[in-house]
Amino acid sequence: MNTTEVPATTVLRPGIPGKYVVIGMFILGSIATATIYIYWDLHTKPFRPLTEAIGREFRHSLPKVEGGRHKKGPATLRITVRVPFLPSTNTDQSQRFVNRLTELAREHTNLEQYEVFQIHLVQMAPEQLAVDVEFNFPTEEVATKVPYDLPPEEPATTTAQ
Repeated sequence: MNTTEVPATTVLRPGIPGKYVVIGMFILGSIATATIYIYWDLHTKPFRPLTEAIGREFRHSLPKVEGGRHKKGPATLRITVRVPFLPSTNTDQSQRFVNRLTELAREHTNLEQYEVFQIHLVQMAPEQLAVDVEFNFPTEEVATKVPYDLPPEEPATTTAQ
């Protein structure tokens, strides 16, 4: 029997080798991560001191502070805060909360660069729809005084027995 051996031929596949594809994916992922981080940092940096001050004063409030001009509208500083009570525009508790947020905003932000000062109080009770109440003020009104004139809060007194 005559057996002839066929020489092994290498099959050349067109395209990019797999190791270069994997390296390219790592580079693309690193660039995307860096871009998102830089965008987030530049977007939140002007409001970070105010956000941190609200978070320190009102624990578990998950504050979100944004500022800017939306679709050629007025320049707006918007604060959204989660509250443990049912917010309303005419309760003392909501008004005191708004007054304190206004004081913090004056301390940590230059309100003169905005035309509208907006506060959203959001209550998220379990198994219920979120309740959101919006307060809008012109910044020239809140730049020097708090929005609501309320009597001083009575200090809690404890009696020793």
